[in-house]
Amino acid sequence: MTHRFSCCVLLILIATSAVYGQTTSQPFASLERAVKAERGGWAGDKSKLSAVFDSERRQLGDKFEAELLKWLGQDPERHYWISAFLEADSYLHGNKRLPQLSLLLMEQGLSLMRNKNDEESQGYVVGLSVLAASLSAELGLRSLATSHKDEGEALLKRNSDLSAFVPGLSQADRSRYESIPSTVAPPPTVIADSNPPPKAQVQGGILNGRAVKLVTPVYAAEAHKAGASGQSK
Repeated sequence: MTHRFSCCVLLILIATSAVYGQTTSQPFASLERAVKAERGGWAGDKSKLSAVFDSERRQLGDKFEAELLKWLGQDPERHYWISAFLEADSYLHGNKRLPQLSLLLMEQGLSLMRNKNDEESQGYVVGLSVLAASLSAELGLRSLATSHKDEGEALLKRNSDLSAFVPGLSQADRSRYESIPSTVAPPPTVIADSNPPPKAQVQGGILNGRAVKLVTPVYAAEAHKAGASGQSK
């Protein structure tokens, strides 16, 4: 009787431990492991990484957006790729697009890298500015779209080598981008055609680590009015 009771207690403790281990798993821990396992990290297989992200998104349910914003922290590369996973059709795996949340992540990523003078950081700003301009235009945020386009085009005008960081755009996104009014005359042939989703050419360096300075993001008022505040619409 005592032996049987001890076995029952042991089984209960094992089951409780298993459940506790599941419930205390850190959000996006499986995605972090997948990125580390990929050769090249975020430069690896995005279809695989986006599938892991999709699984995390479904498991978190209503807690997804709040946990995501905490997990992103001050890592610009996370902001870049997760913004794509939220709105590019090839990365959604049946989920609905969250363009407002994606734009918020782009704004955060830009705020982390502005005012840095190295070429890679400026290239990162160019890439995100192009994507944010196109997405802002899609959401009807005309002045915000122009602001982002001006920022990217100004950097490209000063340094044509930064064209290597311009992401590929679908034909629809390219047409939308070109329709955005800008006060900066663009250099010739910097926005290339490609199949969606946009793929950044930014690899290595600062984008494989953490920003060296913690920056409090400043969001455009127009983006807030459109709902780019971390809540899906």
